[in-house]
Amino acid sequence: MHGKSLLTYSSNLLSQTHPERLADSARRALGLVADGQVRMDITAEYDLGDLDMAVQRLAEGATHGKSILRVA
Repeated sequence: MHGKSLLTYSSNLLSQTHPERLADSARRALGLVADGQVRMDITAEYDLGDLDMAVQRLAEGATHGKSILRVA
């Protein structure tokens, strides 16, 4: 609607075949987030004790945006 697009990929294979490329991509992506050039919509936050509920909501497709699991 606003002339923007999003491309995603699975990093699992890349982590096994070229971990240095994945590390570089992660550094650059996190840099864009830190600089405010990329925004992530966090729509749910869960404590570690609520992991079962968080996984259930993901499995049911009841989540929108990004979910955060607090581990500390």
